[in-house]
Amino acid sequence: MLKQIRPLYLLLYLTPLMFDIILLYTYLDNGIIYWLDSNYPFSPLILLRKILFYYWNDPFFPGAPLFYSQDSLFMGIIIFLLYNIFHFSLELSEFIYLLLFIYLSQVGFVKLLNIIFEILEKRYSSYFTLIAGLLGGFIYSWGFYSYTPPILGVNYPFFIFYMLFPLVLYFSIKYIFKEKVISFSLIILYLILASGTLFSEFTYLLWSIVLYLFTVVPIWLLSRKPSFVQFTVKNLVIALIVIVAGLEQLYQTYNASIGAYQVGVHGEFLGKPIVIYETEAQYKNFPLSSFISLYSPEKYEIIGVLIFVLIFATILFIKGKTGKFFAPLLFLLLIIGGLSTGIINVLPLYSLHSTPIGFIAIGLMYSIQYIFSGFPVSFVSSLIIGYTLLYILEYLGKRRNYIKILFILIILLLSSSYIYSFRAGEVHPEIRAFNLPVNATNIFYPPPELVSVGNYLSVHDEFYNVIEFPMQYAAGMYDNNGTKAVWYTIYPLSDYIMGQVIKSPALANNAIIKSLANSAIYPIYKYFPAFNITNITNYFVLLGAKYIVLNKQEYPGPGVPLGYAGGYPWNYTKFIEALARTPNITLVMENSYYNVYMINLNVSLLYPSEGLAENLSSDQLFFLYANNMLKAQKQSVIYGLGAINITNISGVHIRVVNDYCNEVYEIQVNASRPFYLVFDEGYSPLWEVTINGEINTHHYIANGYANAWLMPAGNYVATLKLSILQTVHITYLLVFLGFIILVLIYVLQRFKIFRYFKNY
Repeated sequence: MLKQIRPLYLLLYLTPLMFDIILLYTYLDNGIIYWLDSNYPFSPLILLRKILFYYWNDPFFPGAPLFYSQDSLFMGIIIFLLYNIFHFSLELSEFIYLLLFIYLSQVGFVKLLNIIFEILEKRYSSYFTLIAGLLGGFIYSWGFYSYTPPILGVNYPFFIFYMLFPLVLYFSIKYIFKEKVISFSLIILYLILASGTLFSEFTYLLWSIVLYLFTVVPIWLLSRKPSFVQFTVKNLVIALIVIVAGLEQLYQTYNASIGAYQVGVHGEFLGKPIVIYETEAQYKNFPLSSFISLYSPEKYEIIGVLIFVLIFATILFIKGKTGKFFAPLLFLLLIIGGLSTGIINVLPLYSLHSTPIGFIAIGLMYSIQYIFSGFPVSFVSSLIIGYTLLYILEYLGKRRNYIKILFILIILLLSSSYIYSFRAGEVHPEIRAFNLPVNATNIFYPPPELVSVGNYLSVHDEFYNVIEFPMQYAAGMYDNNGTKAVWYTIYPLSDYIMGQVIKSPALANNAIIKSLANSAIYPIYKYFPAFNITNITNYFVLLGAKYIVLNKQEYPGPGVPLGYAGGYPWNYTKFIEALARTPNITLVMENSYYNVYMINLNVSLLYPSEGLAENLSSDQLFFLYANNMLKAQKQSVIYGLGAINITNISGVHIRVVNDYCNEVYEIQVNASRPFYLVFDEGYSPLWEVTINGEINTHHYIANGYANAWLMPAGNYVATLKLSILQTVHITYLLVFLGFIILVLIYVLQRFKIFRYFKNY
C-alpha cells in the first residue's frame, strides 16, 4: 500500500500541515483560545461527565440543557483523551485538537474539488487539483472568517462544524453520485453528524442546508445522473441520517431556541428589541464596502477587494459545466451580501413576530449577522478561489513556466493567511485579567492557581453551587456613555470553575429572561460588604451556595464592577475583611489569584420551607435574609397566582433517598401539614414533581429565582425530575442504534450476505 503513494503527493499533503503547525503555534503563543460562550473546560473529566449525565440549568435560559450536550461530545472525548489519558497539558491538548480539525478542513477541500470536477467530466491535472484544493482549504481555515471571533473566538461546536463541513459535502456528493445503496461514505457522514456539531446552532444548520442545495442540485442538473427518482431517494436517505444522527442535539436546539426567540422578541437593549438592535448593528458595521472586501479590516481591505474581483472575473469568463456550477454559488454570495449589508432589509420582518411564522422571521434576522452569514461567505469564496487557482495553474502549466508562478502564488497566499490569523485581537477591545491582556475572543494563559481552584471545586462540588465576586462584565454591551453594562456576558474566568457557578440566577416567566437588575445575585455586589449586614451567610444559604470564590484580579480594578461608573469605594481586601468576620464561613484555599471559602452550614439544594406569598424586589429580599428577618431554607418568598401563606412546618420532614446526577430526585415525605418544597435551581417549567404518578401543578417561583411546589400533607414518596430527561435519553439511544443499524446493513451488503440467504 505504501509503495503506491507518490512521494510528491505526500509532500504536497504534508506541506500545509507544517504551515498549520507553525501558524497555530505562533497564534496560540503557549496559551489557549478563550471560548466566550462554550466554556472551555479546565477539567475535561468533569466536562465529559456533564456531557453524558449532568444537565444543569443554563444561566440565560433556565431549564435549557444546551451547553453540556451532544454538540460538545467530540470536544469532550478528544480533550479527555489528550488531557486525562495521555496527560498532555491543556495548551498542548488544545493545540493538537485544533490542528486536527484545521487539517481535516483542507483535506475536505481537496476531496470536494476532485469529486465535483470528476462528476462534471472536467479533466485537470491531479497535482494541480491537489495544490488548488489545499490552498483553497488553507484560506478557508485561516482566512477571512474562521480565525475571527465567530468561530475560534466563541464556540467550540461552531469550530468543529465549520472545519468538517467540506467533508460533509464530499461524502454526501460521493454517496449520491458515485455509490449504491448503503456505503462506507454514509457511515463516515453519520459519524460526523452524530457529533452534534451541525445542530449546535439552528442558524448554522440553516446555512448548511442552503449551501448543500446550492452545491448538490446544480451538480445533478448538469450531470443528470443518477435519475431524478434515485437522486431524490438518496437525498431522502441523507436527510433521514441527518435527523436520526442529530436527534438529541436537534431537541436541545429546539428547547434553547424557544428561550432565544423570547429574548430576541421581548428583551430590549437601548430601548429596542434585541433582535432589531443586533440587526441594525450588522447593517451599521458591515456596509457594502465591507462585503466587497470580504469583511477584511481596513488596512487589509485591498487584499479582500482584489480577491473579490478575482472571484467575479474568473466565474464570468469560465464556460461550460464548471461555469454553470459556480454561477448559482456566485448568486448566493450576492444575496448574502445584500442581506448582511442591509441592501435587502429584513427589519420589516419583525412585524411578523406575533404571527405563526414569526419564529422563522426572527430566525432569519438572526442568521444574517456576521457571526452566521460569514460562514457561507467564507465557504463559497474559498471554494471559488480554490478553483480559480486551479484554472490559473492549468493555464500556466500548458506554457511550462508554471513552477515560478506557482511558487509566487503560494508565498503570497501563505503571507496573506498569516496576516489574517492575527485579526482577532483587532476586533474586540482589550480586557485585562491576571495583569495579562485577555480579549473575550483571544488567547488566554491559564495560571496554575486557576486550574488548582477548578480542580478543587470539581472534586468537592457535590452538586452544590459556587458563588463568585466581585462581579465582572467582560466584553458586555454598554449604554451610550460607555460607563454602564446593561447586558452582561460570561467573563473569562467564570465557567472554568466547575460546579454550578451562580452568576445570575434569572427571574424567569414563560422563558422570558428579566433584566439583570431583577436578579437575586445583583444585590450582593450592590450592598456587600459596605453595608452593615447582620448575616450575609444566611443569604448565601438561600442561594444554595456551598463555596465562595473571591477573585483578587478583578477588572477594571480589584473589586470594581463595571456597572458603576466610579466603581466601589473599596477593593477586594474589604471583601476579605468582611468574609473573615462573617459567621459560618471558612477559608479553605488561598493563592495569589483566589480565595476560596466554604459555608459551614447544611446547605441543601432541596428543602422543605414555609411560604410567604408576597411580591418583593430583589433588594428587599436581600435585606430580609441578610439581616436575619427571614431564615433561609425555612422561610421562602413565593411568587405566583394561587400561592398561599404557610407557617410553622416543624412537623414536616423530607429525605432524599435517591438522586441521579442532579436530574432526578426521589424524596420520602412525612408531613403533618402542607409545605413548600424548594429546589435551588433557576426556575423552569421543565422541572416537575410527581406524587403517586400525578404531576404536581402547583409550581411557583421561590425567592425570585428558584423552583417551589406546594406539597400536600401525608406520608408518601415524591419524584423531582427534569421532565425532558427521558426524551433526552431516548434520543441518545436512537442516535446510537441508528449508527449500529447502518453499520450492520453495510456489513451485510458488503459481504453479500443478502445474496447468500437468497440463494439458500
